[in-house]
Amino acid sequence: METQDSLQQLPELHAHISSSIAPYVYWHIANSEGYKLPKRDYHEFVKHVVLSPQRKMTLKEYLDNIYHPIFNKLAAGAIALEKGVYEIFSGAYRSNNITLYELRGNPMKHNREGRVDLDHAIMAMIRGMERALLEFPKLRAGLIFCLDRQFTFEQNQIIVEKAIKYRSRGVVAIDFANYNKEGFHFKDYTILVEKARKHGLKVTAHSGETDDTNDVWECIESINPERIGHGVKAAYDKKLMAELAKRQITLEVCPLSNLMTKAVKDDTELEFILKTFYENGVRFTLNSDWPETIENGHLRSQYEYILEKKMLDEKQIKQIVSWGFESTFIPMKVNESNLYL
Repeated sequence: METQDSLQQLPELHAHISSSIAPYVYWHIANSEGYKLPKRDYHEFVKHVVLSPQRKMTLKEYLDNIYHPIFNKLAAGAIALEKGVYEIFSGAYRSNNITLYELRGNPMKHNREGRVDLDHAIMAMIRGMERALLEFPKLRAGLIFCLDRQFTFEQNQIIVEKAIKYRSRGVVAIDFANYNKEGFHFKDYTILVEKARKHGLKVTAHSGETDDTNDVWECIESINPERIGHGVKAAYDKKLMAELAKRQITLEVCPLSNLMTKAVKDDTELEFILKTFYENGVRFTLNSDWPETIENGHLRSQYEYILEKKMLDEKQIKQIVSWGFESTFIPMKVNESNLYL
């Protein structure tokens, strides 16, 4: 009973727009717009884009072959973005008891390579979020704008400027996403990160997912983020875990995503990582990352997966849920409207 109570309200701190839109929504968007899809049958399309224990891909394989060329293409433009973001937030609240949801995305990946005005794309994201917030007053939500490790500094600078511009409309943080290109260094972004913070934005960064811990060290020493996306490799570095605990940096752990993309080998390694973090005082949250593109990947299902496999006990799960609410970037307005007005 205690466990069920702790799962009544869940925080989602790490989920991407493109992988949080359900396949049936993509199917509707594609057929409404006349896009040609890699599969003519809906069920074959779902099998093509959804990962499962029987169908795993490395992160690079999935990003290069499905995520960027299919999802980002379909979830582009004002109409598709507004619909997609609305469906994400409203569906999460209705079906998974998610009462706090931070959704991240790179607006430049959703503007059809510049053919759609960037502000129109951003406003579509905001409209989708506001529709959901208006319909579900108990839901708290916010947007995180992703910088891209493969973008130029100038492109990422524009994203930060847009995040600052729309800070009062629900953009709560910036993130560093995608896998590394040669020459990317967090230290090159210290001034840009300082500017974002000066204007009230928080900072998170993908690190320690598929790379070694050197990337995590550079990340925390250069930009000192409030949170780190994934960070699972830190479980193999005692000194790093001590530093994360000291700085009170929260890790956004995404269990099934890491298993399906082979960032974590199997359940045994996942259990080791989760227990090691807990025992070493490293705060972390459980998140879906790709809730609609992983079989049984919804957030509640991931908590149940961890519990059924006995990777963590009920007391630990309750603590992790609490850490999620404590680590949010969303301004929690007690007894106030959830709208950014």
